[in-house]
Amino acid sequence: MPTHKSPQSQKLIKLIGAIPFAAEDKARWESSLQENGITTELAEAIHQAITAIPAEKFASEWQKAKDVMEITTLFKQWRMSEASKNFKHNR
Repeated sequence: MPTHKSPQSQKLIKLIGAIPFAAEDKARWESSLQENGITTELAEAIHQAITAIPAEKFASEWQKAKDVMEITTLFKQWRMSEASKNFKHNR
């Protein structure tokens, strides 16, 4: 049962499905996202995996660059939303 339905988690699930990762990695990451949401360890693992994929597996080098930028942007948004939870918004 999905417990963490943040917008970043949902976008990441869609991106993982579109990128040519190994099937077992996709399944493991998607189940982890459904159970725990995005974590620092998961973000690092996905980022390392996408940079390790050769450009030949993508439709073009531009597609790989686009996917890397989308994931990087998504992780930055997630980090900012997590960091904003540390501040009190009393005003």
